Amino acid sequence: MGWEIFTRKVIRNAEPSVSITTMGRLALNKSAAAMLEKSAAELVLLLWDADHRKVGIRVTTNKKDQRAYRVAYGAHGNGAGFSCVTFLNHIHYDWSKTRTFPMEWNEAEGTFVFAIPTEHLTGKPLAQQVPLGQLRRSDRKNAVTKTRELKEATSMTQ
Repeated sequence: MGWEIFTRKVIRNAEPSVSITTMGRLALNKSAAAMLEKSAAELVLLLWDADHRKVGIRVTTNKKDQRAYRVAYGAHGNGAGFSCVTFLNHIHYDWSKTRTFPMEWNEAEGTFVFAIPTEHLTGKPLAQQVPLGQLRRSDRKNAVTKTRELKEATSMTQ
């Protein structure tokens, strides 16, 4: 049997970037997380510029601000992230597929900024258009997959 070398599909990027996952999370890469961790950021605010389709992630120190998201850092400085399902639904982002976007640091505003192409602002993902009930996070992905399979099966029979 001949050996085949596996080619990784994950591309390591030294520039700050953010991924929006199928679980409705913003996942910051190692570079962006290091910048946040350097400023001892625990909380961030999400900003939305609808005219330019840009998202801002700004550090805040106000622990009483109900709009703030708590940042969770990965082990050994391997990124950071937080859940923001309501924000993604508010901007009508389709988070049915994980996508990565480059970010820039705006020093004047103390904010990470990234743009979202118009084609991704089409509404909630298919699975979120039906009630999922009280599911644990680990079960949510299975429910999403089953919903997609049902939708595909229904469209094939019509």
